[in-house]
Amino acid sequence: MKLSRRHFLGTSAAAAFPFILSGCRGLNVRKFAANEKVNIGVIGIGRISTTMDMPLAMKHTDLCRITAVCDLDAKRLAHGVSFVQKKYKDLLKEENYPVKTYADYHDLLADPSIDAVEICIPDHWHALVACAALAAGKHVWLQKPFAQTITEGRLVANLARLQNRVVQVGSWQRSVEQFHRVCQLVRNGRIGAIKRVEVGIGLDKAGGSSAVQPVPENLNYEMWLGPTDPNAPYNETRVHTQNLQRIGDRPGWIQMAPYGWGMITNWGAHHIDIAQWGLGMENSGPESVSGTCEWMDTSGGKLWNVHTTYDLHYSYNGGKTELHVSNTFPMGIKFIGESGEWLYCMRGAVKVTPSDPDVPANGKMQPLMASKNKLLEPIANPEIALRTSKDHWRNWLEAIRIGDPTYTATNAEEAQRSSTACCLGQMCMELGRGKKDGATVKWCAKKEDTPCPDARRLMTPFARGKYNLRDELARYGFDYDKVLRG
Repeated sequence: MKLSRRHFLGTSAAAAFPFILSGCRGLNVRKFAANEKVNIGVIGIGRISTTMDMPLAMKHTDLCRITAVCDLDAKRLAHGVSFVQKKYKDLLKEENYPVKTYADYHDLLADPSIDAVEICIPDHWHALVACAALAAGKHVWLQKPFAQTITEGRLVANLARLQNRVVQVGSWQRSVEQFHRVCQLVRNGRIGAIKRVEVGIGLDKAGGSSAVQPVPENLNYEMWLGPTDPNAPYNETRVHTQNLQRIGDRPGWIQMAPYGWGMITNWGAHHIDIAQWGLGMENSGPESVSGTCEWMDTSGGKLWNVHTTYDLHYSYNGGKTELHVSNTFPMGIKFIGESGEWLYCMRGAVKVTPSDPDVPANGKMQPLMASKNKLLEPIANPEIALRTSKDHWRNWLEAIRIGDPTYTATNAEEAQRSSTACCLGQMCMELGRGKKDGATVKWCAKKEDTPCPDARRLMTPFARGKYNLRDELARYGFDYDKVLRG
């Protein structure tokens, strides 16, 4: 049986689990004692957790300890233990550092000693685990994109507010100087009213294999599929590498719908987030998106199926501002003012993670590429002062320690808005399949709704049997519809 986000199944799973945490709604965020550490459980041991999220949190030994790891792949779970122990042997000079292990995230979340979780899992699982973590009263680090569909993102954002938990999203460019500087300059009128923003987010390449392989004994593949089609045949290139020596490789699911949507949500969650931050739309969004794309070649047994080239036009401010997202633009964000002056920001020529698209190594691409020096001069007393963070991971930990969900460089509501813009682009591309002129999706950011029935159906969370948000919330004593209404 094929399932999609259009098909939301009910189950009796809620009856099997009493409302074990029904009393935790709206709890105040506790503050930590001066020397008390934040205990972190990591859910998902893979490329992003081992190259970024674990080590960049662990280095702050004055603020936290990773005390537990969780993965549905036993091989990766064991690797998580050795990874943490090796790091803490170096950082703390401690031999055989104790690490708890869990194969099911529910068991980790039931551990009262864990204060916070880093969620580093495939996109189609983000909302299920994030909602469970928040419902269980944990603080959350959630890898981008915030959610796979708009409705499930709204559930996560609303639950974060209802539970008053600290949420930091992996849109760490908010904590990088060049992005903060350009957005603050733009927000304070350095180049006047913004007429246009150009965003380049790179390209995915066709690949993977549709050949059926036996499921590794160490992998709970049925659970990995979660709310998606349970009949999808296993192939390593659909999931992740089984070679731990290559755990830092880009996993196949990033280029494989419905587990990921490709570049529009992968890098779009970074650059479109910065575009909306600079436009002052971090709590709002576009009025429409239109455009076209091409799709990956799946002939010859190739598996990956997301978009390749793309050309998307977003409308803001009653049509006065256009956000143009295209693979023809260099990687980065270019704000163009009413007089033609512009400010441009990007990461630079050095790759940050193995998934970064290729960039020239000739030194020509710099973080503030070609922006005029006079336009980059700081504003002494800016009318609009954006939140400042020098370290995205430390910023999250400090927010937990002081008990202030508003302290983070990103938050659940703003992440939902950025994720929504990315999802609208993906929905536009999907609805434009086979159409020469593509498609247009109109959007009301205030109501988070569209007049297009086909687009509205694409907003619905994926669900299959016990893997659905309605029962996941009920497990912790929350009503899906009430949380959705906020």
